[in-house]
Amino acid sequence: MILPRPRILLTNDDSHDSPLFHLAIRVLAQFGELDVVVPATEQSWKGKSMTRYGALYAERIDLHGTPAWSVTGTPADCVNLAIYQLLPAKPHLVVSGINIGKNVGLGFTLASGTIGACLEGNIAGLPGLALSQEITPAEFRHWDQERNFLPETSARFAAIVERMMPAVWRQFVLPDDFEAFTWNVNFPSTPAAELEIVRARLGLSWYGGCFTRKGDQYHHALATAELDEAPDTDDMVLRAGHVSATRIDVRTLGQHL
Repeated sequence: MILPRPRILLTNDDSHDSPLFHLAIRVLAQFGELDVVVPATEQSWKGKSMTRYGALYAERIDLHGTPAWSVTGTPADCVNLAIYQLLPAKPHLVVSGINIGKNVGLGFTLASGTIGACLEGNIAGLPGLALSQEITPAEFRHWDQERNFLPETSARFAAIVERMMPAVWRQFVLPDDFEAFTWNVNFPSTPAAELEIVRARLGLSWYGGCFTRKGDQYHHALATAELDEAPDTDDMVLRAGHVSATRIDVRTLGQHL
């Protein structure tokens, strides 16, 4: 059972300079007590990978008045270190995000550091809430080049999240059956006139080549993707302008004979 004001372990995969992470801190502070443990650098597409060789370093930082830990590792590293090393008490749940860009479809979900952080929490017996914000290609290019959003972009995202987050919290965090699984929640870039939260299945979406060659180097550059366009999938719910919510339960993984 999640307490009325739980202790929330908050992390992400975009690092601590993400404007959507700062939005998450502001919004989630109304729901519980925050423990912030965040990667020191961008960790997108790291999935649930953890650092096996080499040392990790954890440094105390301040995020606009919020004390936090900055960790030189992956999102899953952050969660494991937080639970077993850094925090004075075990949190009640893990919240990861708000990710810059949607996390939908099986291929992309397995690659997501945002979701990977929550899965690490699930392994520790904690519920997880993964939050992502769909953005346009132009908005992503601006973020990728400038590490910020235009003021009007930030204001639009804040309006969506601040409007819908209380309903997300009531629907998915407060019920007594929120156990060691993850709700993967995606906010739409262009909300429908009658914006709703829609429970959806994980689309069977896949990607192709992920790298392009530049001389003797290879750089990440996703080429193609095969999307599941069935109306009950997470991606199609977003395309309809609604908030998608998909339950991901690692306890059922590989349980079919």
